[in-house]
Amino acid sequence: MDEEVSDRVIEQRLRNRVIDAVEVLARGDEGLVEVNYNEFFLAFYDCWDNGRLIRWPNSAFTDEEEQTVNDLGRMLEGITTETLHFQSEAEYIQSGCAERIKPVAQEALKLFLTRGRFSEDYEELTPALTASQT
Repeated sequence: MDEEVSDRVIEQRLRNRVIDAVEVLARGDEGLVEVNYNEFFLAFYDCWDNGRLIRWPNSAFTDEEEQTVNDLGRMLEGITTETLHFQSEAEYIQSGCAERIKPVAQEALKLFLTRGRFSEDYEELTPALTASQT
């Protein structure tokens, strides 16, 4: 039988998925090519929808992290609207949209990695930094 997972662990996992999505966005064109143009946006939208995190409020985020995610989300919404008619990676790359997202996503990633990732298996009050994060 599956083990019950606490709300807090679910919130921690969501924060980690946001970091994963922001890492791709922070690579700009390279990230776009790596995951394809649909997934470039959709991984973020799996975590953020209708102007906020899909699980909100979320105790695993600081106020600053939540604001940063919301700012990035609004930027992505604008770019998504602007590029709805695109049909290929080439069109996205030629438009420069991934490179416009890149510096904003890099700053967001920097903020998130300052605290690091949470455990996916047990509740933590603050993320435990791994040796590679110190």
